[in-house]
Amino acid sequence: MKLDVLQPAQIHWRENHTLVSDTFDDVYYSTDGAIAEIDYVFMQHNQLPERFKTAKDFCIAETGFGSGLNFLRAAQLWLENTPAGELHFISFEKYPLEVEILAQVHQAFSDNTTLQTISQALLENYPFRLPGWHTLILIPSRLKVTLWFGDVLQGLPEFETPVDAWFLDGFTPSRNPDMWQASLFTQMARLSHAQTTFATFTANGEVRRGLKAAGFCVQKDVGYGVKREMLFGQLAQQRPFAPKFPWFVRPDFVPSAQTALVVGGGLAGATTAFQLAQLGFEVTVLERHAQVAQEASGNLAGTLHPLITSDWNLRSQWYLKGYQTTQAWLKNWLKNAEIIGKLDGLIQLAATPTAEQRIQDSLRRVGLPNNFATWQNANQLSEQLGQTVNFNGLFFPQGGWVQPSSVVKRCLQHPKITLKTQIEVTDFVWQDTHWQVQTAQGTQFSAPVLIFATASLSNSLNQKLGLPVRPVKGQVTHFHADNIKTPLRFPLTHGGYSVSLDAHTHLSGATFEAPNMDTKLSWEAQAENLSTTQSALPEWINRAPTELSGNIAFRPTSPDHLPMIGPVADADFMKQNYLSQSHTHVVYRYPKQQYYPGLYVNNGHGARGLMSVFLAAELLGDLITQQPLNLPSALYYASHPARFAIRAWRSGQITD
Repeated sequence: MKLDVLQPAQIHWRENHTLVSDTFDDVYYSTDGAIAEIDYVFMQHNQLPERFKTAKDFCIAETGFGSGLNFLRAAQLWLENTPAGELHFISFEKYPLEVEILAQVHQAFSDNTTLQTISQALLENYPFRLPGWHTLILIPSRLKVTLWFGDVLQGLPEFETPVDAWFLDGFTPSRNPDMWQASLFTQMARLSHAQTTFATFTANGEVRRGLKAAGFCVQKDVGYGVKREMLFGQLAQQRPFAPKFPWFVRPDFVPSAQTALVVGGGLAGATTAFQLAQLGFEVTVLERHAQVAQEASGNLAGTLHPLITSDWNLRSQWYLKGYQTTQAWLKNWLKNAEIIGKLDGLIQLAATPTAEQRIQDSLRRVGLPNNFATWQNANQLSEQLGQTVNFNGLFFPQGGWVQPSSVVKRCLQHPKITLKTQIEVTDFVWQDTHWQVQTAQGTQFSAPVLIFATASLSNSLNQKLGLPVRPVKGQVTHFHADNIKTPLRFPLTHGGYSVSLDAHTHLSGATFEAPNMDTKLSWEAQAENLSTTQSALPEWINRAPTELSGNIAFRPTSPDHLPMIGPVADADFMKQNYLSQSHTHVVYRYPKQQYYPGLYVNNGHGARGLMSVFLAAELLGDLITQQPLNLPSALYYASHPARFAIRAWRSGQITD
C-alpha cells in the first residue's frame, strides 16, 4: 500500500490560548470548556462511566486525534473506574501535531494530576511523524494507544479489532468533507457489534443519513455550548463478522500448562524465551552448540537503524516498529551496563546512486522528520564522524550498535529459563496435550508450546514447518588497533557496515554470499569487505590486516525479506480448504485457518535481526497468551508464516 507524505498541521494560537487549524479554519477543542465538552459529547453519550465499571477490556476508536484531549479524558475515566483490564484507544490523524504543541495544550490542565500523568506517558512515547501505524504501550496491560498517521479512509479498512465505542471527531463536516464519507460509516459498522455506541459533536444531515444507511440507530440531543444539536446512537443490528483474511486469523489454542520449549539459543530464541518467562512460563531452551550465540548472533556487533524505502511500505513500517521495540528493550540494559553497545547515533551512507535516489525519494514522498533522521552532505558527516567519508547520507540520532551475544546472555539469565546445550532436535510429534521432541542425542523433551527459533534447522524440519528459509553466508572482518587510524565516533552503514567497539576492537562486514555454504574464512571475502569499507571511509584503514580474522554466519532469509513469525498452519487443512480450491471466491466463503496446536516459528530475520527479534518475541507472547496484539493487523499478516503459500494460491499459481 502506498502511503502519502504527511503534511504538518498548520496552526496558530488565539489570544485565549485556543489552538486553531489553519487548514480547516476550526478550533481543536471547545473554548467553552474543553473537558466539559468531551465529558458531555463523548463520555456521557457513549455511557462510558457506567460501562467502564463492568468492563474487562475496552476498545475506543476515534476519527481525528488532534490534541489528544479526548484520549486523555477517556484514559483518566478508565483508570479511575476500572481496577483491571486494558483500554485500547485507536485514533486516526491526517495532520499530526508536533509533540511540543501537544505538551503546550496539555499544560493548560496541569491542575489535573491524573491527566498530567497520562499526558507525560503519551508525550514520552509519542511516535515520529511518519505515515502508517504506531502502537504505544503507555501502561502495560492497562493503557494502549494505536495511532494511524494518514487518511482515515485508507487506514480504517486495514483494521480488524472490534470496537466498543466510536468518537466521531475531526473538524466539522462542512470544512472537512473528505473524511465524512459513506465509506467511513461502512467501516464503522464492519468493526462494530451489537453493543457498540457512537457519539459526535455534529448533527449534520449527511452524517446522520450515512450512519443510518450503514446500520446505526441514530438519535439527536442538545449540543454543547454554541452547538445546537449533536448525534449519538448504537449499532441497530450486529452483522456476522467475517475476517478480512480468514487464512491469517489468530489461533485459539490455550496451552494445558505454562511450559514451553524454544529451539535455538541465538537472538530469536533468547528473546522469545525471555518474553515467555516474563509472562510466567517455565521455558527450556534447546541449543545444538556447546555455547549460545554461535551463529549470526555471534558477531561482535550489529547495527540498529530503520529501513528507509521510497514509499514507506510495509517493510519500512515493520522495521520502524521493530526499531522502536528494540530500543525499549535495550534502554535500561545499556544504562545498567548489562549488555554491550551504544545507542547514541548511526550514520547511513548513500554509497551508490541508487541508494541516494531511494533516500531522496523517501525524503520527498514520506518526509522524514528531523528527530528521526537528518540528511547531511559528506562534509557534514565527515565532521560528525571524525573520519573522511565519500558519500552523503542520513544520521539517525537514536541508532547505534549492540553486541548480540551480550543480549542473548542477558535474556537467558531469567530464573524461569533452563538452557540445554549440545542438543540437536531431529523431529517433533504432537501427543494429546503436548509436543514430544526427539533429539540426535536420544534425549526427549515435551511441552504444550513448541517454538522453533533457529536458522540451523535441517531441510526436512524446514519443510515440515513449511518455511521457505534460505541461508545467506556473510563474512565479517575484524581489525586490530594498529590497522585503524582512529576509532569511529558512530557506527555507519555503507553497503556493508563498520563499527568501533572501543579503541582496540573494530570490524567491517558483511558479505552476501549465496549459495556458498563454506564455513571457512576466505581472503576473497575479506578483500571484498576492505574494498567496500575503503570506498566509503578512504582514510580509516591505515594498514590492511595480514591475517584472516573475522566471523562467518549464515543469515536466515525469506523470499520477501520479512521474518516469519507466528503459528504454523495445518498443512492438510490448508491444502483441502485453500490450495485445492478456487482462489476467486468472495472471502467469507473460506473457513478460518486451522493451526497445529501450540506450534510456532520465529525465523527469517536475515541481516536485520536486531530490528525485529524483540518485536517478534512480543508478538509470539501475545499470540500464545491470547492477548491483544501490540502491532497492527497489517504488520501481523505481513510476517505470518503461511503468507507465501497463500500469496501463491491467491495469485492463481498451483502450490499443492
